[in-house]
Amino acid sequence: MNQNLKSIAIIVQRCGQQIQAGAEVYAFNLAKALAEKGLLVDVLTSKSDDYIKWNNNLPNIEEVKTSGLSFSIKRFPVIHSRQRYLFAIVKRTIKYLKKINNSLYALFAPLLDYIFLRSQGPWCPELWNYLRKNQQKYNLLIVKSYLYAPNVYALKENIKIKKLFIVTAHNEPEFKLAFVDKMLSSSNILAFVSKAEKSLCNEIWPLSATKNSIILPPGFQNLNLQTEQQVRSEIIKLINSDFFLYLGRIDKNKNIDFILNHTPHNCLVVFAGDLKYQIPNDPRFIYIGRVNEKEKELLLKKAIALLIASRYEAYSIVTAEAIKLNCIVLALKGCPPIDELINEYGGILCEEQDFSNKMLSLLNKDNSGIFLQSDKISHDKSWRKNADIVENILLERI
Repeated sequence: MNQNLKSIAIIVQRCGQQIQAGAEVYAFNLAKALAEKGLLVDVLTSKSDDYIKWNNNLPNIEEVKTSGLSFSIKRFPVIHSRQRYLFAIVKRTIKYLKKINNSLYALFAPLLDYIFLRSQGPWCPELWNYLRKNQQKYNLLIVKSYLYAPNVYALKENIKIKKLFIVTAHNEPEFKLAFVDKMLSSSNILAFVSKAEKSLCNEIWPLSATKNSIILPPGFQNLNLQTEQQVRSEIIKLINSDFFLYLGRIDKNKNIDFILNHTPHNCLVVFAGDLKYQIPNDPRFIYIGRVNEKEKELLLKKAIALLIASRYEAYSIVTAEAIKLNCIVLALKGCPPIDELINEYGGILCEEQDFSNKMLSLLNKDNSGIFLQSDKISHDKSWRKNADIVENILLERI
């Protein structure tokens, strides 16, 4: 590696080994893969382990060891928790202005963007002030996802580092806010986790189609490194039964209601992940809490199918993981990044009215015509490949 290079800064709203949300896991694993190549990496993030309370529960600095090397997570204090009422008001105001007069929204966009970002959180100005004052330490700035204040302020024009913006675009109203256009404009290279996400971004923000861009899909964790993790007895007992699996954040925005309302009476759905939505007291549903990597692998290998009903994803790590482990994914058609994965590597896409019948067919072992390309997806999705691409950007080969 060129000895004149200093280091890479990765900006993300939260980061830590215990934080399992998509963008946060991506940032952690990319940092790890870059460190394993011998590159110097700092992750700059908030001290919070919760994306609504925005607390300050995590330490200022954490050194993460990997393959004899390490990277640093530098955390900065959050000024306040999410201001939920103000956040709701500003979202409604923006929606109303955009509906009646987009020019009027554009006039007030700087103020509305500020209120949106500050009330949503995490609001940690020490982070972007640190980056501004210490930018000479870094040769490349990587920003993961578009939505949060640290990510937005890291891409301000007064930060002169070469900028790689991993967009993580969702087809949602927030992605059409004015600050997103500024983030795209100030970036040198855009990265997308799927072709579908790139197409969505180019459609909403045509300027993005003129930028240099790359595809950086999430890689897979090396589960062989998790040998010290234990599998709980309740999960060992559970895997001897027939069950469907929901894995990830249990949130209304993930269309959980659809699964609850369309599960046949003789099917069992196991929910695993962060509980942000009430699961009814019903024999069809079991909640087992968060799971470690060993437990997740075992559940995916034993489940009848992984259920996905979300319409708004930039990529679905759990879909890719399921296919890699030969677990059928049953997903609602209409979320382009998930459609892309299933069309390329196998699984089931269906319309809303067919979901219950598909569950019953799978329960009855009717897997005819379903072929999963687990070897191909294992080859195609790699953190090491992503690290090689980022290193080429760092060395200005891209």
